Amino acid sequence: MRLAKTLQCPLFFAALMASVASPALAQSASPAAAEALEAGREAAVDALFSSIGAGDPGAALGVYSKGKLVYAKGYGIADMEDGRPITPQTQFHVASVSKEFAAFAIALLARDGKVDLNADIRRYLPYVPDFGEVITVNHLIHHTSGLRDQWSLFVLGGQDMDNRLRQKQVVNMVSRQRALNFKPGSEYTYSNTGYTLLAEIVHAVSGQTLRQFTEERIFKPLGMSKTFFFDDVDEIVPGRAQSYNRENPDKPWKRELLNYDNAGATSLFTTVEDLAKWAGNFTNPVVGDRALIDQVTTNGTLSDGKPITYGFALQRTKIGGREVITHSGADAGFRAIFVYYPGQDFAVAITANTPFDAAGKNFGLDLTARVAAIADLYLPKVPAPAVPAIDKKPNPAPLAGTYFNQYAHTLKLEARTDGLYLDGGYGKPTKMTQRANGSFDSGPPVRSYFTTVKGANGTITAIEQVSPDESRVTRFDRITLATPSAAALADYAGNYYSDELDATYTIAVEGDHLSVRSIWMPDPVSLKAVVADRFESPSWTLGAVAFDRDAQGKVSGLKIHAGRVRHVALRRLNGPLP
Repeated sequence: MRLAKTLQCPLFFAALMASVASPALAQSASPAAAEALEAGREAAVDALFSSIGAGDPGAALGVYSKGKLVYAKGYGIADMEDGRPITPQTQFHVASVSKEFAAFAIALLARDGKVDLNADIRRYLPYVPDFGEVITVNHLIHHTSGLRDQWSLFVLGGQDMDNRLRQKQVVNMVSRQRALNFKPGSEYTYSNTGYTLLAEIVHAVSGQTLRQFTEERIFKPLGMSKTFFFDDVDEIVPGRAQSYNRENPDKPWKRELLNYDNAGATSLFTTVEDLAKWAGNFTNPVVGDRALIDQVTTNGTLSDGKPITYGFALQRTKIGGREVITHSGADAGFRAIFVYYPGQDFAVAITANTPFDAAGKNFGLDLTARVAAIADLYLPKVPAPAVPAIDKKPNPAPLAGTYFNQYAHTLKLEARTDGLYLDGGYGKPTKMTQRANGSFDSGPPVRSYFTTVKGANGTITAIEQVSPDESRVTRFDRITLATPSAAALADYAGNYYSDELDATYTIAVEGDHLSVRSIWMPDPVSLKAVVADRFESPSWTLGAVAFDRDAQGKVSGLKIHAGRVRHVALRRLNGPLP
């Protein structure tokens, strides 16, 4: 059987992995036997990427162990126009993996005495509005600032994510904000804005751009010669990987544009070979020292002391039962993951120029699963992570219903003949697995799962989504969907303006529903009623629209809650647009 077929033959793949996943045996074997074992291990690694066609975009892999790069390879095409293959030297945009370098730069400046991690960020960036709450540098680092996410604000303001998005535009957008998502320190919510502002702090205190500072203080000392912050989209980078995606395996590949001129939250270019050098710095620091490495790899806490699994853009968590320090990234068609195993001086880096996903849309195995499988080949065996037993006689009927949270999209649970399905409003319903302990999830419940809340009579009144990595429990209360009359819908029609976005939305009644238009929307977005004065769109960018009323009960404005932004206010304008 050819290795290219292993992903279609799980039993063969498991046997292949078992035959090579014995590091202790490899160390005690004769040179010839050890060489054969290593060849088998590399074949098993290659099999994890065998679904990447020779003419498809793909990925680069780097495996680091005990001070050196032990395996590196490219799979697929870096640029589909000239057919150039991916190699371990190919430079990729690594999206949010960039954040760990921005955070490390801040840690170095704090060590230099130039940045106080507990200081109000307005000391360094006076253009940040006074929200009535102190936002510290630590809040930015740990995603606990409450600042709204820049990408959602851009889209709500009329920008397309394919547009050229500049650093100065983020600064301008931040300066217009008048509210936060939450009180700083009270929650963890991922915010790209915070990391763009960290880059601005680097510039404010050092006089260097993030690109210049990291080049001098991090990349040159580590010999990371192909790593830099790409902060000018006009710059030509010979040999770089381009970004691609497609709707499904039967459709042609298309470019997925990325035009970021901003750095900090994203925009690092690097190679898997350079990331191996970065991994080495965690074990034997060249940049910084052991105390600094311990600082950046220690998870933070909320103001009440509750822990979160996020440090200086490095999450200390578990993958495949092993403790790891990691960060991943996704922008346009690019995907990346860096995983360091602190107990083994071992790391895996994968960079890709097209999405990998667990649903099989492209390659059928996500990056985290690939990393776990690679670690199984190189590291001693560990017990499989404990997972609650599957309910052998599941009854989805009591769960069926609609569940509401004011900051998240309404969830619908459906009881079908073949089990329980969850409809989150943004795609096809997902089949859920019901567990013997009463929880349910869409896969091994490592990152997220649901539990039920019951009333006095034993009926289910709410469900709670538990996200261990984020120390978050999100409650969704069971509701009956509102069905407003045509006259009630007409009350909402009008024009609404946001000072924070510098954008105007027009709400109109179309048939039995509301629609939203702006001059930047190519098509109107429909709104579906949820509860009184609350509507939701099928678009993650617009999310939920909650209308406000004045003392006389008239609709006076609205607020948008969409993903990583909350409370974006638009006031109702009197009369038609000028």
